[in-house]
Amino acid sequence: MATYKGIQGYSVQKLSEDPPAATGVGQLWYNSSSGAFKISTEGVGAWASGGNLNQVIGSNKGFGINTAAISSGGVYEPPSPASTVLVEKYDGSTWATANALNTGRSMQGSCGITTAGMVMGGSLAGGSPNTAKMETYDGTNWSEGSDLQTPRSACNGSGSTTAALAIGGYNPPPALQLDISETYNGTSWASANTMNTRRSSLGNAQQSPSTTTIAFGGYSQPPPNTADTETWDGTSWAQTSDLNSAKDNMGGTGDSSTNALCYGGRGPLTETEKWDGTSWTEVADLSTGRGYGASAGASSGSALFAGGEAPGTPYYRDNTEEWTDPVYTIKTVTVS
Repeated sequence: MATYKGIQGYSVQKLSEDPPAATGVGQLWYNSSSGAFKISTEGVGAWASGGNLNQVIGSNKGFGINTAAISSGGVYEPPSPASTVLVEKYDGSTWATANALNTGRSMQGSCGITTAGMVMGGSLAGGSPNTAKMETYDGTNWSEGSDLQTPRSACNGSGSTTAALAIGGYNPPPALQLDISETYNGTSWASANTMNTRRSSLGNAQQSPSTTTIAFGGYSQPPPNTADTETWDGTSWAQTSDLNSAKDNMGGTGDSSTNALCYGGRGPLTETEKWDGTSWTEVADLSTGRGYGASAGASSGSALFAGGEAPGTPYYRDNTEEWTDPVYTIKTVTVS
């Protein structure tokens, strides 16, 4: 009879305790303490509840990673739907109030990490007027930076405080949805090649460098929502495979044009889609369907969605969900 060593080329290890689940994928071992054969499996990602924001809020924007994130600006009631200067900082379990923005805004673009992040553009109050103001964050304080060349709201960003990209957005008629891109060199903004699809309220890989990112979905012109996806190579935009469903005002994270996550959206939507550089795949749903929230994340393997808006009571939300992918599990091998 063939042995496991003869088939696989190595023998089964005898261990007194299980190894970490993440390092044991693809291995079979015998746990001498429990008297059982074990394996580790790599499963699909899942959303789990995180700490609640201190303020129910929507149209807030985030940056950072799921264990060190910022939620900035937004709108809330009470006391009024005016854009706020409110900022909260997340440590992986708890949100705490942080130093306020210099300019209250909602629906702004954002990118970076908690010690070197930025917000750009946005709506100042009640949907208008839009601003071109940009602010950088050093982990404690906000500082005014160079203005965007074009004021706008519902835009998005990627990169860092020394090399960033601002894309898309909205301006009142006659402009409406925008296809513009601007690059930032740490000092000033410059016009770059336009996107193929005019859009606002889009998602993108916020943690990607300004020279390689991906933009997806959004509210298009002409409307309605779009599923269009485009990749940026530092010079120009190229169309690639569409999302499985059109959506806008979703969460978006990722660290390159080949690694991204799209989740939630106006509707409210719960769907999550994962990008592998070639196509989008639907994975686990959010527990709470919503759009207009703050997203943060280092890659498609870890993300956060906080606050947001969805029909119901309350309309604005304070809950946080955290994404982990993959999920590793140790299982006992049974023989029958």
